Amino acid sequence: MSIAYRDLRYVRFFVDDLAAASAFATEVFGLQPADRDETDARFRSDARNYALCCSTEPGQAAALTVGSAADIDAAEIRLARWSPRRLDGAACARRQVKSGLVVTAPNGVEVELVWRPLTSGWRYHGPRDAGITEFQAVQMACTDIAANERFWTEGIGAEVSDWAGDAVFLRIDDAHHRIALYPSDGDGLLGAVWAVESLNNVMQNWYHFQNRQVPVVHGPGRQPTSGAVFVTARGPSGILFSYAAETEQGPQIAARGPRQFPDTPQSHDVWGSQSDAPEFSGRER
Repeated sequence: MSIAYRDLRYVRFFVDDLAAASAFATEVFGLQPADRDETDARFRSDARNYALCCSTEPGQAAALTVGSAADIDAAEIRLARWSPRRLDGAACARRQVKSGLVVTAPNGVEVELVWRPLTSGWRYHGPRDAGITEFQAVQMACTDIAANERFWTEGIGAEVSDWAGDAVFLRIDDAHHRIALYPSDGDGLLGAVWAVESLNNVMQNWYHFQNRQVPVVHGPGRQPTSGAVFVTARGPSGILFSYAAETEQGPQIAARGPRQFPDTPQSHDVWGSQSDAPEFSGRER
């Protein structure tokens, strides 16, 4: 019972200061302000109506777009052991989708499978030229990595591209991964990644972080699993925000099968940058 996914659609998380979170998303990171109400501030990074939602309501969520309404029905059956529930009309309106299903992953993050999410007719234009091309991936912190891997593979239907130690990189399309699971001392959303045009943009944004005195927690570096060149900073609510370029894509990823990388920091950055995030330190955690 396979489910066709079109994309990783959006991420949503709680912030206690909507104005400060909005300033980071726009002025620092370069996302475009989108729809906003009393509880939710949304931000664009590409053709979709929004990719990031900062909310004053508790909770964390990541959404995947399904290919058809029938996929929602199939997912409800496939995810039965994790007790999925349908989104009602008000919940769909808040998310700007036609219909959807929500299920809680073992690490506490809600995974929303949505159909017909709203796409903007306007070209994305950020407040500064960060080089952003799309919302690319989410990173999850997991105290029980095996349970979360089972949820994403057996329940959601994602496939493993690689392991780095016990960290798991999962794909739903031709990209090396859209979801990354990291062993951690805590559970929840760890970070979100946006693709940029080139290595030049990664380096320019690194300098921008430094100029704005934003704490860089990893990189600039190159991820040996996906080949991505990246830089990562800590944003609102402690969520990690990353730019990435040159991430591997293509059918060769599935054809070669998943690889096992060592449980070392070099498996998260072959360039050797130091990180204060224990999730990227392998067995040195």
